[in-house]
Amino acid sequence: MALFDDLKKGAEEGLRTLKHTAEEIAFSVEKQAKIARRKMDIMRIQRRVQKLYAEIGEYVYGEYVLERPLNIESPFVKERLFSIKDMKQEISEIEQEIDEMKQMQPPRPDDYDQMVT
Repeated sequence: MALFDDLKKGAEEGLRTLKHTAEEIAFSVEKQAKIARRKMDIMRIQRRVQKLYAEIGEYVYGEYVLERPLNIESPFVKERLFSIKDMKQEISEIEQEIDEMKQMQPPRPDDYDQMVT
């Protein structure tokens, strides 16, 4: 019976290891998916920022062509500058969130599993 008990114990340990490995892989895949989604969010925000830069540039060029003095206090410009500032802050927060996600580690095996071995 000792051989059977050894085989049973080895099989249980192998299953525990397999389960833990599968959990680590699932955790890693989920973490990478979340990071990828947040990076896509950053790219979307950056595209919006670029559009605002283009709008400001067109405004400045239009004022230049019409030979009007440039006014940074123009509501058109101020609104876009504030939007850009807010979007850059949002990007910074998302980047910090991504850094925190990268530091996350998979859960350790239950203490119970370690005691059984």
